[in-house]
Amino acid sequence: MDKRERLIQKLRNIAVQTPTAILEVPEKVEGFGSIKYRPEPCSVCKKCIEACEVEALDIDFTVQLPAYLDATIPEGGFRSKNRETLISLLQTLKGEGDVQAISVPTGLAGYGSVVWFTEKCIACNKCVEACPEDCLDLEKQYDLPTIIGDVVTPPSISITEWEPFIICFVCWECSHAAADLAGLMHLHYPANIRTVRVPCSGAVEPIQIMTAMENGVDGVLVTGCLLSECHYGGDDPLAGNFMQQDFVHFWQSVFEEIGLGGRLHIDFASAAMGIRFTEIVTEFVERIKKIGPSPLRGKLEVES
Repeated sequence: MDKRERLIQKLRNIAVQTPTAILEVPEKVEGFGSIKYRPEPCSVCKKCIEACEVEALDIDFTVQLPAYLDATIPEGGFRSKNRETLISLLQTLKGEGDVQAISVPTGLAGYGSVVWFTEKCIACNKCVEACPEDCLDLEKQYDLPTIIGDVVTPPSISITEWEPFIICFVCWECSHAAADLAGLMHLHYPANIRTVRVPCSGAVEPIQIMTAMENGVDGVLVTGCLLSECHYGGDDPLAGNFMQQDFVHFWQSVFEEIGLGGRLHIDFASAAMGIRFTEIVTEFVERIKKIGPSPLRGKLEVES
């Protein structure tokens, strides 16, 4: 199982409600999107399939008739004049039947449909660039209902005495130093967090966040250098903490859809900001206390 398939499986494992929204993917968040396919100009040349390194495309040897019957030939026409003739002929001969698809006879080249597997796609855009017919487009959307499917709500659990358990990712350069400074200053903040030190906040992967959730933590906090002061990029928009901020905001919307809203947060503190680090932790712990225990705890109890 490759990285993308593991990520999808983790998403399905932690979902506690059925999502309903197709989410917009922020521009700087790479690796997520949806391929839109227009079958009517497609000559099934397979160049898109050959360009796809993760095998997210394949050929279905059927002709999807509704797409042809409803097609509007653009003013400049298609590159294939034979395809224009076919569409015009099909629309002229269209009867009252409800035929959705017809099989392509063996050995008949140039006909079929491209199928896309969302579980494998890394939205690299290579298939779009390789298509000579402009049949494919990459849309910055993440189709959660299709990816997750229907979710069985885990049983609720009764907890009389509960304290949140939170994983806090701290960057090596700044927020870890801020946590140390808070200790040296004898500042008090809730002892609910367990810190995980990473080279940069940008190094935190979604699959790591989801693994923590899957194991029953009540929240995940990501902390890093102040924006514009990242040790891996400074004020470059592609610096680690800028990129992670966009990623976390995207995953916050994903978690909201699957029933884990409010349990993921990102914030920033320099090495000299022990007081600010204390405030970040305290505020997040208080938020989680208001939300309550992770609903995944009930799922874990059933599985054990």
